[in-house]
Amino acid sequence: MKVTLDGAALPIEDNLTTDKEAILEAARRSAVSKNRVIVGITVDDVQIEDENAFLSLSGGIDIRFSSQPIIELVRESVEEGRRYIPTLLKGLEGIATMIEEGRVADAQVPFSQAVEGINWLVGVFSKSSALLGITADGLSSGNWNYDSKRLNETLEEMISVMESGRMMRMAYIIRERLVPVMKRFASYWSDISAQLESPLQ
Repeated sequence: MKVTLDGAALPIEDNLTTDKEAILEAARRSAVSKNRVIVGITVDDVQIEDENAFLSLSGGIDIRFSSQPIIELVRESVEEGRRYIPTLLKGLEGIATMIEEGRVADAQVPFSQAVEGINWLVGVFSKSSALLGITADGLSSGNWNYDSKRLNETLEEMISVMESGRMMRMAYIIRERLVPVMKRFASYWSDISAQLESPLQ
């Protein structure tokens, strides 16, 4: 079996060559030692979707890992999130308007997409913060712990309200609670962006 990371051979003990988890962990350790993170896996010239898919594979004689500097990956993710937030906020306002106008059916798909987008943003923010070693106390834009809790509570209430059919209440929650917390959320992205541009990075 041949295992490489960014084109360089990755030594794997003979007794571990069939252990995908051990191989992945070895690649991760090697990448982290160089301040990099695994971003791609190819097995026998086939691109693997993600790490979980790799772990479920059997066989394979040519495994190639590719990595990217952590700071570059975080910068790209933060920039993507920064561009998405205004679109999300506009979308939320549009969903509230549709509900208020009685176009509830039209609002269902955009609402599901908005929830997915919010979950994606929270995930990217959490991973980026962890990779940069930034804790909630290291954010100067507000109280992240409070706002993230508030966001989760709001989303849970919205789902409950939707299931009960109280759609005007739903529009109210979007305008008066969800949009404000997402606007505050945007400031945390600015905070991380500023730290990314710090001379220490």
